[in-house]
Amino acid sequence: MIFEIEEIPEGGLNFDVLVGKDHFEIDQSDCALTDAVKVRGKLTRIEREVCFSGDLEAPLLVTCTRCLKLFPLQVKNIVRIHFVPREKKSSPGSEVEIKETDIEQEIYEENRVDLHGPIRDQILLDVPLIRLCQDDCKGICPECGNDRNSDPCGCENDGQIDPRFAVLQKLKEKMK
Repeated sequence: MIFEIEEIPEGGLNFDVLVGKDHFEIDQSDCALTDAVKVRGKLTRIEREVCFSGDLEAPLLVTCTRCLKLFPLQVKNIVRIHFVPREKKSSPGSEVEIKETDIEQEIYEENRVDLHGPIRDQILLDVPLIRLCQDDCKGICPECGNDRNSDPCGCENDGQIDPRFAVLQKLKEKMK
C-alpha cells in the first residue's frame, strides 16, 4: 500500500485492496492477524499534503483476559490519515517544537505515501485492553487453575479474602 504522490489524480484515487497479514507484523502470542486485512478508501492530494479516508477490516486471534483462551476478534473501523512531507532536516542538537496538530499527522518521504504503518497502528489501537471471549467469562480459579467456564471447581477458598487484604476489608466495613 505504497502510493506515488504524483500518481494520485486531481479527483482522488479510490481503491479496495486485500493486504496480506505478513505486511503488518502483528504476530504476538496474545494478538495475531489470522488473514488478510481489507482496506478501502480514497486518497486525495492538496498540493503536497495527502489525506486518506476509508475503512479497514482485520481478523485477529486474541487471548481472553480472564480465561487465557484464544478467540477470534474482528476489527472494523473508519480510518482518517493526514500525510505531510518531511521538513528540512534540522542540525543535530537543535530544539524542535512539536505542535498539537503534529500528533495527528503522518510524515512521508521521497514522494511516496505508505499506509502500512498507520493501518497497523489503527488495528492495534482498536484491540480492547480487556478482551473477553464471552461477556460472562468466569476466568481461571486462583486456587486450582481450572477454567471455570468449562470445569467448575470445588475449591473451598472461593470468595474468601486474601489475608494480606483483610485490613482493607475491615476498613471497608467500618466505612459503611
